[in-house]
Amino acid sequence: MTRLYRGTISYDREDGGAFGREFFTVSVEPDGSRTLRCLCEMDDIALVRDVTYTVDKDFRAIDCFVRVSSENQFIGAGWFRFTNSFAEGQSYSAVNGHVSQKLLANGRPRLFGTHPLSVDIWKCIHIDRSRPGEVQALTDCFNCSSAPNGASGPLLTPKSYDMVYQGAETVTVPAGEFACERYDWQTGTGRTLNLYTVPGDWLPVRTVVPEMGRYYDLVEFEYVRDR
Repeated sequence: MTRLYRGTISYDREDGGAFGREFFTVSVEPDGSRTLRCLCEMDDIALVRDVTYTVDKDFRAIDCFVRVSSENQFIGAGWFRFTNSFAEGQSYSAVNGHVSQKLLANGRPRLFGTHPLSVDIWKCIHIDRSRPGEVQALTDCFNCSSAPNGASGPLLTPKSYDMVYQGAETVTVPAGEFACERYDWQTGTGRTLNLYTVPGDWLPVRTVVPEMGRYYDLVEFEYVRDR
């Protein structure tokens, strides 16, 4: 029987007021593979993002569906598949029309960045915790949009991420108190995302973007079925 857990993330500004939210459900199969089903909403640009993303027991990408709209207009949708030797995608967008892609991959990708925070947090899985404070390049990844809010494409693009493991930290959010690990994602755009997560299921407990005065907290969480 599959394990099942779900949660809600609130997107907030430090000066007050929520500007979006994210609802996610994850099912874990007996072989360790898991599927994330996620809905993201960003009120300031009326963005709606739907993501269904499956990874293997090592959290490496298997396949993914992404659909994005903004300002009540269709942006694009696509289905993507990943193997040990290539990544392929079939997408359709308002800007590019139909696009068929097949790109070489150096092993099954460690992450397919699709912009939900519940996916961003999975970057942390692949970082060596024996090297605290050291910048580690997370390579062999792909991304679906170069826009900071993900409101373009979706298209397959090779991607790497600079990550720093900062150590253990207890974090309290509306969903409860969690024994977390902190990782900093240095985006290279003048922003650093502080990611707080619980190893194992790698829950998206808190994300902070200091330069923008924004934080993203887990406000609801439950294990629906944990065996």
